[in-house]
Amino acid sequence: MSFTPLGVGNASVATLSNGLRVVHDPIPGLHTFALTAIIHGGARYEAPHQSGWAHLSEHMVFKGAGGRSARELAEVIEHRGGTINASTGYEHTRFEVRGMAELLPLAVEVVGDLMFRPALEAEELEREKKVIEQEISEAFDAPDDHVFDLLQEACFGDHSLSRPILGTPQSLAPARSDTLRAYIEGLYNPADIVLCVSGGVEAAGVQAAVEAHMEVPARPAREADTAARFVPRHIRHVRKVEQTHLTLAFEGVNRFNDDLFALKLFGEILGGGMASRLFQEAREDRGLAYSIDAWTTQFRDTGMLGIYAGCAPKDAADLSELIVSVMRGLIDKPLESELERAKAQYTTSLYLNDENAAQRANTLGGQVLTYDRAFTLSEQVTRLEAVTLDDLRRVGERTLHAGVATAILGPALKSDLQKRLEATLA
Repeated sequence: MSFTPLGVGNASVATLSNGLRVVHDPIPGLHTFALTAIIHGGARYEAPHQSGWAHLSEHMVFKGAGGRSARELAEVIEHRGGTINASTGYEHTRFEVRGMAELLPLAVEVVGDLMFRPALEAEELEREKKVIEQEISEAFDAPDDHVFDLLQEACFGDHSLSRPILGTPQSLAPARSDTLRAYIEGLYNPADIVLCVSGGVEAAGVQAAVEAHMEVPARPAREADTAARFVPRHIRHVRKVEQTHLTLAFEGVNRFNDDLFALKLFGEILGGGMASRLFQEAREDRGLAYSIDAWTTQFRDTGMLGIYAGCAPKDAADLSELIVSVMRGLIDKPLESELERAKAQYTTSLYLNDENAAQRANTLGGQVLTYDRAFTLSEQVTRLEAVTLDDLRRVGERTLHAGVATAILGPALKSDLQKRLEATLA
């Protein structure tokens, strides 16, 4: 294992014999470090009968690994002032540790144990299923959370991207220690992992810790998953809640598309903050919503531009009409001042992330995992600054006419309001 320059600052990268890549990102003057292990594996890589298993796996490895119990795994890091966390998404799973520089060897050991040496005891597995069932219930009980699961379902048909990350009690029930272990060994493949360490640590220390705890045998490559397609549908879920939770999604771009920055800026202008068009027109000028925003999400082969708003049921039809009208207005007449604001917001976020060790570890690790390289700030800002008003019009026009998926959760609407809503979103 030997480090070679990554081309971004003083960062360097090395590859173990099993394919696991290691990024060292020194930040002078820091006494702390941030470690992130990013795995190209998440809820997307589940068969229908395994829905929720990626998230279940992330939970279960913390119930015992490398000879340590669940309590010992938490205490061994926190006792020395560190923090440890993990998360599961559709395409990625992350394990993260932060602490003082001298904690690094132990952090690498624990994360290596979590990924490669979990206990997966049967009794703990049954107990954790019950915990996740409560998490599923909690998400269902929060309508402004549950509506996003419905929106994923509305966007992606029968693909695994349409299923909730948490799974269902029925899909979790069949998981046993042996079947879950086989699933984890396929998901947490060293060749699909990038470990990035940012902060006040030396390359020699990173190398020694990684070679001691992550040189596990190589594993067979995972079978390629089915390509995802945006297949828009409309889902209406009637529940006894006070607000109507309205979400729309238009087909966006994937992680590799040249229009990535243009669509991000379009989304920022549309609903990215208090100065955005949706916030100003829907909330400030019309009082139709307390909360309204737009966002973009990218996957490896598709993406979306999404809009969320919470409103009074009687305002749902008016608000949906306004959202479409505002989007059309932005396509027809984007303003240079808006583009400048969006670029300034995005550029600032890039620099803020670059000055935070945890964000740097996530960013560099994610870039190496996805693109097999890293991007300098100047590269990203140059691409950002190159976006023009014509680019906004072009990506906006294409997005608006690519089809819209909707998920609406809330009380039943009067028939005339329902017809207006359906006509607007058709």
